[in-house]
Amino acid sequence: MYKENCSNHRQDIIDNFKPAELINNFFSQEEVEQILLLQFQSAHRIKWTDTSNNIQAVCDIDTLFKKMPVLDEKFKEVIGDYEDTHTGNYYITTKLHDAHVDLMTEDETERPEFHWAKNVIPYKSVVIPLLISSEADAWTAYFRQRHIGNSITLDRVGISSQLNSDYRIARQYPEFYTLGESINADDYIFPHIPKENLEGLEIESVFEFTPGSIMLFDSCQIHASCVTRKSPNYKWLKSGINIQFYRRIN
Repeated sequence: MYKENCSNHRQDIIDNFKPAELINNFFSQEEVEQILLLQFQSAHRIKWTDTSNNIQAVCDIDTLFKKMPVLDEKFKEVIGDYEDTHTGNYYITTKLHDAHVDLMTEDETERPEFHWAKNVIPYKSVVIPLLISSEADAWTAYFRQRHIGNSITLDRVGISSQLNSDYRIARQYPEFYTLGESINADDYIFPHIPKENLEGLEIESVFEFTPGSIMLFDSCQIHASCVTRKSPNYKWLKSGINIQFYRRIN
């Protein structure tokens, strides 16, 4: 099973770790618009989370790749080989997101349709910014720390409720794997995250949310929204998609 794979193949997962990367102008405007439209054309249903002001068009990510073959062509150039089955989600939100890792949930790995998960390990994730309101900006901080396992939200102080989250909310943090060097990120702040929830985390990089670019990072990497200290902008609406890539175990 997936959880056992994460344990038995832990070193293989670690060997694939690399620093997060921002790739500018990865998609043309026409390609961004096509991905954005598929959010609504391919949705099975709409998921609304009132606590985070987050709307998710629930789509099958593999269907997205079939409808838009250029995705596979472009991603294999920057990611390399990966399993043909993906997970991920679209989102439309007006709020900053907390520190978390987008992996398969424990519930997902127990569903019959996720039978393929018994043969894979987590590999890479990509955030594709699709739109952001005019004259607004948004940033994502990627931390040195990686969590190998299922999806998780970091919340020592209890500001989030498990009833409102599919991700497991960690009140006590598990042991993380730490990669590389930290940067001086004094220009960025996390107004939505209590400082206790960020204790023990070190920032590796900070990228701006810009349609046309992509953020490529380890699926196991902890990340969170942030704003600039000089001109914190909380009033925006943004839409994007997060896609998780996996590798098959030998």
